Amino acid sequence: MSTNDLSNTGSEETVPVPQAMKMTDNWRTYLASSGQAFNVRSYLIPIISYQNLLLNNPDAEAVRAYIGLTDPADPTTSQLLLVPIVNGREKPYVQTDNMVQGDSGSNVYDLSAPCPPYCGTGGELDG
Repeated sequence: MSTNDLSNTGSEETVPVPQAMKMTDNWRTYLASSGQAFNVRSYLIPIISYQNLLLNNPDAEAVRAYIGLTDPADPTTSQLLLVPIVNGREKPYVQTDNMVQGDSGSNVYDLSAPCPPYCGTGGELDG
């Protein structure tokens, strides 16, 4: 089970596969019975998003993932927005010594693709 202690690292923070399968099945069951238009089961996140996030934020202790929509009326345009957490605070801007917040570039990462509509050929957790 997830905790808020960001100092935990290593394989002890993994979720056992049977538990992960049950959790994803629970989500699909919820989606099927909720009547909601939002029906995303998963997101494909290219490794380059994580690599760039870590490259630009080697001191990050966590990542917060936000769900955003490209089109506010279309849930199939949902994407995950990844924001590094440094010293317990979000760091949405890439900053240098001479820049102030808002003057620098974005430090929010997203190359994700939602399923549906961008689903793979199935997997252990996809039911």
